[in-house]
Amino acid sequence: MKQLLSIVLLFVACIALPTASAKEAAGSKQIQAALDKWNETANRADLEGFMALFDDSDNVILAGSDRGEVYRGRKEIRAWLAQLFKHNRFSWDLSHSDIDANGNTAWAFVDGTMTVTEDTGAVKKVPYRFSGVLVKRGHDWKWRLFDGSIPAGE
Repeated sequence: MKQLLSIVLLFVACIALPTASAKEAAGSKQIQAALDKWNETANRADLEGFMALFDDSDNVILAGSDRGEVYRGRKEIRAWLAQLFKHNRFSWDLSHSDIDANGNTAWAFVDGTMTVTEDTGAVKKVPYRFSGVLVKRGHDWKWRLFDGSIPAGE
């Protein structure tokens, strides 16, 4: 009986493992798609589209890379981004992304380069990394926390 129970448990584990891996892979693809949308929207300086990528909660936080750039709630984030998008477009190299999802919560870490295109046409590239927490709302992943930084010494 004990041996039969062990065999049944092993069988169930073998069935569940690929299913869990498949779900994780699907979640990672969805989050990567959310990162791509983040990138595309910032590169167009599309304020409305960019704001739609944030969770509706007033507890959402965006921390930029400069001193004092901590914005809490959609109203503060929108005001800061409106000023930023007036004269700049942004994109990030997303080729070095780490993603993990657990149910309706996920985190992402991107380590690479940020490209800033000014309205004058000037282009700057700087080392940049960001991390964030995303929450699933319906079929979409929304940013709940974004924290960006320029690595020290770079």
